[in-house]
Amino acid sequence: MKKLVSISLLVSLTVMCNAQENNKPKYSDLNQDQLNFALKQASKTVKTGKILAFVGAGAFTTGVILMTSGVGDIVDGDSNPEAKIGGGYVLFLGGFVSTVIGVPVWIVGANKKNKIELELVKFKTLGSSSINGIGLKIKF
Repeated sequence: MKKLVSISLLVSLTVMCNAQENNKPKYSDLNQDQLNFALKQASKTVKTGKILAFVGAGAFTTGVILMTSGVGDIVDGDSNPEAKIGGGYVLFLGGFVSTVIGVPVWIVGANKKNKIELELVKFKTLGSSSINGIGLKIKF
């Protein structure tokens, strides 16, 4: 019974993942306006990933510093070092989670941005002249 449930779960998960992948529009099927909108979204994703990664790294570092100073207070015999250690631990975990989420978001956004920029190249035609927004294209 357990094998049947686990096999059916794996099969359904595989079907769902493949269905989601196949329904995504390819960048080559999009027009210039859609690609520009997708480029803006990808840029926002990159920015969000960078913010999450750097803020997380700062919180991670601050948490480590607070925890080590709290441990130093225990050694010195100061009262109530648990507050420093607890606060440092929370910052440490929050920063770690934020960094672990931010780096992949940054990478995925950068990959999408590069693919979209490659597709936008086909709309920048060479050999066209324009004056005051009125253009002339010559194709052979």
